[in-house]
Amino acid sequence: MLRAYLVAWFQILGRSRRGQDLLYVDGFAGPGEYSNYRTGSPIAALSAAKEALELTGSDWIAGKIHCAFIEADTDRCDHLRQKIESVESGRDIETHWYCEEFTNGLRKLKEDVPRPFTAQHPLFVFIDPFGATGVPFSVVRRLLASPCSEVLINLDADGIGRIFHAGERAAYEQNLSSIFDGDEWKTLLDTNDPSPVLHRKVLQLYKNKLRTIPNVRYVFAFEMRTSAYALNYYLVFASQHPLGLEKMKEAMRRIDQTGEYCFSDARVIQSSLFRFDEPHQHSLDLYNSFRGKKGTYDELRDFSLNESPFPNPKSMLRDLEVERDLIEEVKSTDPRRRKGTFNEKKLIYVKFR
Repeated sequence: MLRAYLVAWFQILGRSRRGQDLLYVDGFAGPGEYSNYRTGSPIAALSAAKEALELTGSDWIAGKIHCAFIEADTDRCDHLRQKIESVESGRDIETHWYCEEFTNGLRKLKEDVPRPFTAQHPLFVFIDPFGATGVPFSVVRRLLASPCSEVLINLDADGIGRIFHAGERAAYEQNLSSIFDGDEWKTLLDTNDPSPVLHRKVLQLYKNKLRTIPNVRYVFAFEMRTSAYALNYYLVFASQHPLGLEKMKEAMRRIDQTGEYCFSDARVIQSSLFRFDEPHQHSLDLYNSFRGKKGTYDELRDFSLNESPFPNPKSMLRDLEVERDLIEEVKSTDPRRRKGTFNEKKLIYVKFR
């Protein structure tokens, strides 16, 4: 999934950011390979960078691609360095590695490659900790300050829940206040909550905190479940730009086609499994948000990105107009618009019954 997204990310920015360097950061990078999977995220990122450069060819106008890997464990870091050195990356790709804790590694990276942190050059950070701690929210907030930055976070809601239940034995107040950058968790989390409800409360609070960061309007969480429907982890994506979330959902849809994972919208009350090709179960959510109102395409798109599994609202709008008859009017500059079609370039508004 990460590789599929990065191939698109590198290409889009490589064609549009003249002279600007692109920076990918892999926090908690690991050893680069595992006994049950040969390609860890660092190798996937380097492979994506190389493919993007090949696919873009002469259309590439950006600067270099920088791939930075942060790993605190010395043995993992040494193995990762050997693995990276064995991979042929290309002259326009520079690698950086830091055998440091995540926050210290970021600080050193800023000294070596400062522009993405100070001059709005593109920055994508994959944060994949081994457990619930090690990623203060204050660090995430700083990473998302630039309009050109995005993060993908592996949120260990189960680990956070265990810290909460352990109380003082796990220094829970200090750890949870660091994870959430505040003490809102004290009024939201309840020791009597069943684990699934507690996990989704943790996720909802984290998403809400991400949305408090200025201009971070696009936040979506994928509840990753194994084929046995056991919770595996949450992947939380955050960006200031809609195209980022569109492309991330396209990458997730590729996994959906393999059947290896199910996905959920991870709502607090109940977790509803979804597929990326079934708009019928989500179209009423769109309708209820705009009932009796008019919605522009951008407004409908933003709802779709943040509140549904779909990268755009078209399939849900088609269901509402053709199958449910819940759309009263579609105002479009296209006099030949066919029922059930919604061209974003010609759509003025949709009025819902």
